[in-house]
Amino acid sequence: MAKRSEIAKDILYVLSKVGILAVVIVAPGMAEIFRQYDLYKKYSKTQIDRSFKGLENSRMVSIGQEGDKTVIKLTKKGKEKWLKFKIDDMKIKPQKKWDRKWRLVTYDIPVEFNNNRKEFTRKLGEIGFELVQKSLWACPYPCEDEVDFLKEIYEIRPFVRLITAEEIDIKADLIKRFKLG
Repeated sequence: MAKRSEIAKDILYVLSKVGILAVVIVAPGMAEIFRQYDLYKKYSKTQIDRSFKGLENSRMVSIGQEGDKTVIKLTKKGKEKWLKFKIDDMKIKPQKKWDRKWRLVTYDIPVEFNNNRKEFTRKLGEIGFELVQKSLWACPYPCEDEVDFLKEIYEIRPFVRLITAEEIDIKADLIKRFKLG
């Protein structure tokens, strides 16, 4: 049996991909969209309906009428929840053949952003970075999109730098830590 949060996560994913869903009152359009994303293979119609109702009650989606159409919109709260889910699932994918480059994240985040910094650094460790020294993290794989997303979400863009380097004096240690050699 699927957890409600898992179903809600999948529904929010579909809505985020489609944007604003405009579907006919009887909702065959919605059924077709969910079919495209295989939700009906994964969950029963009852589970999806119940989860939709929960999302509406918690104000993550709004359902209204526009003429003869039912319009389902992802609300600001729904978008924030989706971003939280997206952050929770984020991982840096290793390359099949390592390009022998290091991605270094360094930062100097002001005290007033202390909570954002703590969350940012916690997440760097979760997604595959290794702490080199205070305010310096390393990763051997391309991660520009992930770091850019985190800078934006935690509102710390001006204080964070991503450097790509071919040489680093602690290369042997990092190769061992990342099990590359």
